[in-house]
Amino acid sequence: MSRALGASTFAFAWREPALDALRRLQALGLNGFDVILTPGHCWPGELTAADRSRLAATLAAEGIRIDSVNFPALDLNLASCVAEVRKYSVGRYRDAMLLGAELGARGVVAVPGRVSPLIGPPREETERWLAESIAELLAVAEETDASVFLELHPQTPIPTVQALDRFVAGFDDPRLRVAYDVANAELVCEDQGEALRRLAPRLGQVHLSDASTTRWAHDRIGHGTVDFATVFRTLDEIAFDGACILEVVTATPLPDIEASMAALASDAPAKLPLVDRGGKG
Repeated sequence: MSRALGASTFAFAWREPALDALRRLQALGLNGFDVILTPGHCWPGELTAADRSRLAATLAAEGIRIDSVNFPALDLNLASCVAEVRKYSVGRYRDAMLLGAELGARGVVAVPGRVSPLIGPPREETERWLAESIAELLAVAEETDASVFLELHPQTPIPTVQALDRFVAGFDDPRLRVAYDVANAELVCEDQGEALRRLAPRLGQVHLSDASTTRWAHDRIGHGTVDFATVFRTLDEIAFDGACILEVVTATPLPDIEASMAALASDAPAKLPLVDRGGKG
């Protein structure tokens, strides 16, 4: 696997400031990062204009490139049935996109809402609320010359490639792209080669970590059942030139990310025994 790799700061979000994490990840030979937005790590409301200017200058001086900014989405819901929640969520994404523009990011990763796994409002209504929120984000994307990367995610009203592709195609807006997460796709039993070929015209990012069809995780590569050979063969086939982001979310991120890089550098990543290490929130 010869593709350049970036990485997510997700596993560092509750540990240290984003700049420290970015420096650690760059030292591994990674660049083109997805920066998670949490208080104490990187949070728009905590950064003054001077802070943002200094951070942007430091990133440029050290050659650290940010591809996107990204909320954990624990407190946000772009598809909520409550209008006030949608308004709040759109406002936070606007803050994120403005910060991303100052830091040179290509765009923002957005989880397209959250729905109850038990029962919720009618799907048509939920998708309508989500569409209204996304339309507002696209207006901000126009202002900031950025993209919105909607992430394939199993807890949203559009959890499969078929549903996500249909939703994105309905906007016919080049700023609305897809962040394809191979671990999330594995959980919902997607044919990853077929999915990537379908998404090719709208694919903006690919998130890389391991999981299985029975256990949601974002583990080091080799700890699950994702067929990375097929993933990368298909990315070559469709001539994907966007960011490939290692999103390994574990308690030991640096060794697990290094192990994942080594696995991807081989022709066939070794499969390790499945270990229950929890899932991404």
